Amino acid sequence: MTTIIIRTIILYFTLIVSMRFMGKRQIGEVQISEFIITIMLSEIAATPILDHKIPLHHAVTAIVLLLSIELLVSFLLIKSSRLKRLVCGTPSILIQQGQLNQNELRKNRVDIEELFSELRQKGYSSISDVNYAILEENGQLSVFPYAEKSPATPKDLSLSSEETGISHLCVADGKILTDSLQTIGWTSERLEKEIRQRHLKLPDIFILTVDDLNNITVIRKSL
Repeated sequence: MTTIIIRTIILYFTLIVSMRFMGKRQIGEVQISEFIITIMLSEIAATPILDHKIPLHHAVTAIVLLLSIELLVSFLLIKSSRLKRLVCGTPSILIQQGQLNQNELRKNRVDIEELFSELRQKGYSSISDVNYAILEENGQLSVFPYAEKSPATPKDLSLSSEETGISHLCVADGKILTDSLQTIGWTSERLEKEIRQRHLKLPDIFILTVDDLNNITVIRKSL
């Protein structure tokens, strides 16, 4: 019994340190790679607690190895947008400017009743209330209502409002995101022209977004 208690305490604190190194994430926000690592860590930690024949240092070594792999993968995902799309996938626009994208629903195997349930949980009773609904990489649904359907709307305050839609991320850390350009109907040439008109260079841009009214927001890289 004493051995089980000691092994459990050691592995418990080893897992806490490992999860802290993986970063601050809510359970529902983990990426696929992080989810797999979490499952493997739980299996590795549980086995030596119940089986005394397995040396404790083998489990600790395996946990440290998995942590190292996760940190390496996270670093590579930050550096390579192509690898990130391969491992984590990309957000899917299920509703765009009030129009239901049936192809994206089928592609992501989202049942229409499931979509309605998600919308109701976020306070929207109809698709007609929604300007954009985006299925994020982690499986969460982001919903952007029309301005007149939002809480404390400009309409309630007798102010005029203009639909800008959402901001599409077109440049991230100096790299052009072609999927976003296709969504807004832009070409790489047009984007590069807009960048030149602002006397900027692509490598100097940290974030560039374009909304549905073609309003551009640029954040430069910090020195």
